[in-house]
Amino acid sequence: MHQKAAREKWDRAFLQPGYVCLDSVEVELLQRTGIEGKDVAHLCCNNGVELLSLKNLGAGTCVGFDISDEAIAEARARAELCHIPCQFVRSDVYAIGAEWAGRFDVVYVSAGALGWIPDLKDFFAAVAALLRTGGYVFIHEIHPVAEMLPCDGLRDIDPLRIHEPYFKAEPYVEYGGLDYVGHTEYSSTLPQYWFVHTLSDILMGMIGSGMAVEHFSEYPVDISASHQRVEHANAGVPLSYILIGRKRTPRPRPLSREK
Repeated sequence: MHQKAAREKWDRAFLQPGYVCLDSVEVELLQRTGIEGKDVAHLCCNNGVELLSLKNLGAGTCVGFDISDEAIAEARARAELCHIPCQFVRSDVYAIGAEWAGRFDVVYVSAGALGWIPDLKDFFAAVAALLRTGGYVFIHEIHPVAEMLPCDGLRDIDPLRIHEPYFKAEPYVEYGGLDYVGHTEYSSTLPQYWFVHTLSDILMGMIGSGMAVEHFSEYPVDISASHQRVEHANAGVPLSYILIGRKRTPRPRPLSREK
């Protein structure tokens, strides 16, 4: 559904030399933190447009990982068509091969990735395993507060009314369509599971994997494609955030004293 609605648009865009689909705030932070010449892994890379953008910003080796065969096929085809040297690997992020360990300066995570992740502890362990010491994870994600508000499809509900709890231990289980790009209506034969993580879940998951928080900022900008009504209400609601964590140098263990 997404390919039908947007594939040609993205192909035309990336045929323009140097095209970048990322917003200016994100680009500025990436450049300030360091992206030129850095080796980048993009987890849950979907159709590859963010990774192609990072390559066009001057990144070094760029590798995207995603569990979807369709998404990986589209990303590979676009990279080849537009002559942008990026590699795309079909893999569950929990099962990325050991050959990729310690190969990257940056792990990039974009909007809508963490909602599919049931276990943040294992996810951030995978992030840390990919990073070289001193490397960083850059997360640009949907704010958990946005998950409390009705999505744009619920037109009969006030967009600023709290509709769902902030603390939710179990995932949402749905059979509805996921075409937030073309907005077609359909039902899935299999369930989808969406996990809502609190900010403390995310921060502590990252810290627990041995990374130090280096930057955190929040924005009233919708990057979910589902809360445009909230953004346009100009009510000052946080809808997205950027979190940067740095992989620390392991502390040497103290020598044991002989008795």
